[in-house]
Amino acid sequence: MSAQDQSKPQDVVGIGIAFMAGGAYFCLVALGVLPMPDGGANAPWPILFCAGLAFFFAGCTCIVRSKAGMNDKQDEVPESAPLWTKLSYRVFGIAIVGSLAIVGTWIAIGSGPRSFNVSGPLFETRTTGELIGRSVFGLGAVIVWIYVIALTVGTVRKFFDRRGG
Repeated sequence: MSAQDQSKPQDVVGIGIAFMAGGAYFCLVALGVLPMPDGGANAPWPILFCAGLAFFFAGCTCIVRSKAGMNDKQDEVPESAPLWTKLSYRVFGIAIVGSLAIVGTWIAIGSGPRSFNVSGPLFETRTTGELIGRSVFGLGAVIVWIYVIALTVGTVRKFFDRRGG
């Protein structure tokens, strides 16, 4: 990998800070600390808060990647990195996916009416039924929750398995 293909650690930290700032903004708006932008939100505050958390934790993950000395091609923290980076990298990943799973679950089973639009490159946008939209988001939420469970079990096994597995 050439030096041009590799992000500088400062750049990764900068992106992480930008994600964290954006996520913190959405969380503070959800909590009523900052004013809602024009047009408001079409979701209850816990959903806006979870979306903000997903961005915030993504920023934290960028900073951990930089501190662990990971390059752009690595998806696991190097063995030589401190334990706190290995554990926090996985916990932040679980938190990101969990936050997104909550949002998808609310869309699928939350109270209130929903409207869904479907579009593609060869046809116009059209309104689809609420049942179809909720069903698709429900299936997606189930898949994401399975992924959250798998990530959590994998993390627990990796860090707390006394057999060394």
